[in-house]
Amino acid sequence: MIAHGILTQAFAQGTAPNQHLGTEREHSSLRGLYSSNDRANDIRAKLPLPGLLEQKELASRNTAAHNRVFDSYIERVSIDAKASGDFSMQVFSDNIKPGQTIEFQVLDPNGKPLGEPSHVTAAEKADIKKQFSMIRTWNPENPHLYQIVLTLKDASQQVLYTFTKKFGFRSVESKPDGIYVNGIKVIFKGMNRKSAELGNARSSEEAYLADINTMKDLNMNAVRLSYYPVDPHYFDLCDSIGLFVISELASGGKPKEMVKEIVFSGLNHPSVVCWSTGPEHAGNKELDKEFAAYDVQNRYVIHPVIKGDNKKSDFNSVANSIIYGTEAYIPVEIGNGIFSGGRAAGLDEFWTEASKSSKFSGTFLASYRDENGIESASGYDIKSKDKWASYYAIKEIWAPLAFDISSLSPSFNGVLNVENKFLYTNLTRLKFSWKLVLFPKATQKTLEPLVIEEGKTESPYTGPGEKGQLKFTFTQPFIHASALVLNVLDNKDKEVYTWTFPIMKPDDVVKTSPEVASISTIMRTEEKDFLSLVCDGINYIFDKKNGNMTKVYVGKRDLPFNGPFLAGLSNYALADFKHLVKDNTHIVEVIYKGESTLNVKWTFHTGELPRMDYTYSMKSPGEFVGITFKYPEDKITGMKWFGRGPYQVWKNRVKGQQLGVWEKSNKGNAEYKGWHADLYWVQFQTNMGNFTFYTDRPNIFLQMFSPVKQGTLLNEFSAAPFPDNGNIGFMHQISGLGTKPAETVANKSLKSANEQLGGTIYLDFRW
Repeated sequence: MIAHGILTQAFAQGTAPNQHLGTEREHSSLRGLYSSNDRANDIRAKLPLPGLLEQKELASRNTAAHNRVFDSYIERVSIDAKASGDFSMQVFSDNIKPGQTIEFQVLDPNGKPLGEPSHVTAAEKADIKKQFSMIRTWNPENPHLYQIVLTLKDASQQVLYTFTKKFGFRSVESKPDGIYVNGIKVIFKGMNRKSAELGNARSSEEAYLADINTMKDLNMNAVRLSYYPVDPHYFDLCDSIGLFVISELASGGKPKEMVKEIVFSGLNHPSVVCWSTGPEHAGNKELDKEFAAYDVQNRYVIHPVIKGDNKKSDFNSVANSIIYGTEAYIPVEIGNGIFSGGRAAGLDEFWTEASKSSKFSGTFLASYRDENGIESASGYDIKSKDKWASYYAIKEIWAPLAFDISSLSPSFNGVLNVENKFLYTNLTRLKFSWKLVLFPKATQKTLEPLVIEEGKTESPYTGPGEKGQLKFTFTQPFIHASALVLNVLDNKDKEVYTWTFPIMKPDDVVKTSPEVASISTIMRTEEKDFLSLVCDGINYIFDKKNGNMTKVYVGKRDLPFNGPFLAGLSNYALADFKHLVKDNTHIVEVIYKGESTLNVKWTFHTGELPRMDYTYSMKSPGEFVGITFKYPEDKITGMKWFGRGPYQVWKNRVKGQQLGVWEKSNKGNAEYKGWHADLYWVQFQTNMGNFTFYTDRPNIFLQMFSPVKQGTLLNEFSAAPFPDNGNIGFMHQISGLGTKPAETVANKSLKSANEQLGGTIYLDFRW
């Protein structure tokens, strides 16, 4: 049943005479995509796109010629246009009469004739060959499209029928290490598209367009058409906007018949670079001959197979099979995302390891969303168009630029080294703009940074695979800024990605915290079981039996703040509790010993923020490493923090977050709870006022409670562990997010019991 609809639309795309061709000024837009005039008119009414509004009528029909269309016409063509300019085409016609000829003319991407027209004698199968020079090749980064105009004429040179078809000059080769297009090895960054709109079998041009634009925005360059057939107009969009396509046999049916249907539907589209048998027919090598019989380009046929037991395949086994394998490796389904809460979980690690192999040729994410309907898990909500953490993680991981530093040091000389990871694009075609920004303090109401200075930097002449330099000239001292924000646009003014390079370190930000007014000397009350210190009007209570700070009194506010604890561990015990006084500075030292150790030093001095210095070592720590505190979750209404945001992160999904000041409510917000990266400070908003903690160490993760579970959909892939002895934590290592088909959520910690970790936390309970 899939054959009829596809073949009917893939065949004759002609009109009666007197055709007027519009100019395609921007061939990567939607100008001139649709060969069927009715469909172009239909979508023109739905999508207010300039390209379609400018598309002209394909024909002005006269009655006599229109009637002859049904007697004699060109049924279809089969094109092979190489990147070298070598062009061959088979023209299939019906009811050809003696003396009839076919005039052949190619129009360039701007609609201008490419050389003089050629003529051949009409036949049921006419072969046309020609060599073109100075052509522009097709690739997904620069999707140059040409157009063939075939005119059928009778013996008296009267026009009987005109046929048009878009195509692109490009060459595809299969080599031992992968697929090459125009002599460049392709690294596929793609998505499996089972059908449009994340699972709807019936689709529209709007849905196709939304799919493709989303993939392009995610810095993808490919799509695998799997499981279900698509309308041929989907290929038109991939041709014009720019995506590599692997076109695959659908499940079920008669494979030999389906091969013909699949080939005919994608035959002349430059976007289609490979065929695929699909997993169901992967063992049927005889199908390769069927593809070759209909495909004049003889494109490579992929046979997707499952390597090993997919229920037990873990990250290491997959990575090893790529690194040490002897054949080209293109995983066509990774990251199913079932119950995972994140499409991008593990992608960065996988991509980094797999890219070490010369046999690696890219990969395809298994599907567009969590297959059990958890929409926030996909990173993209088709209804609201909201995008979540996974969306931006994929966008950064697959961004075609790389930098050799992640932050700017005081010795930064204004030169940023950049690697061009585009396949076909020189960096001269990109636009680089920057801002030096100063992020607001915790006491300020605004979340928006102050722009100290902004400008543009010259795009370096750097070819694909090469390294170049971006040169910045600042008129203001950059060291006074919080960060350098670099925005990169492509040649169509679409964002490639925005990178934020920190300039200030956490200890620099601590120094800018509001001054503390010195009220009086520190007041001490000490009993057998507790110690009370009043510093600058705030009362801090310590429990001498366990060594913890247990309560803070700020005026009439009673804050039940309790800790610290070694995250998730109980294999240690209080060994010593000391209170020392020197020059009006009070120091509380607490030492815990056991299999794990924790040393805490509290320092109180009037006119300064109290600070807590800590060092620890953890034996068998599990997947997270750090210290935690306890505070009643129902008493915290929200938080504001300076760090990476606005979304939570995981050990295996850190990318995609921007440095800034963020604010979230503790009400109906799934992204509020969990791990947050690169913390500078956090302000806890409670029903008894706010208080702020600062850290002076880089690369600290904040634990804000445990993330919301997905109701009854829990399984072994989603139960990421969190500390059970504290709900506010300052972590050096965090847990990962499970993805199908891994049996365990993430690898255990590599931290050893002998490794000493630590940091400093400054406490501001005044606000």
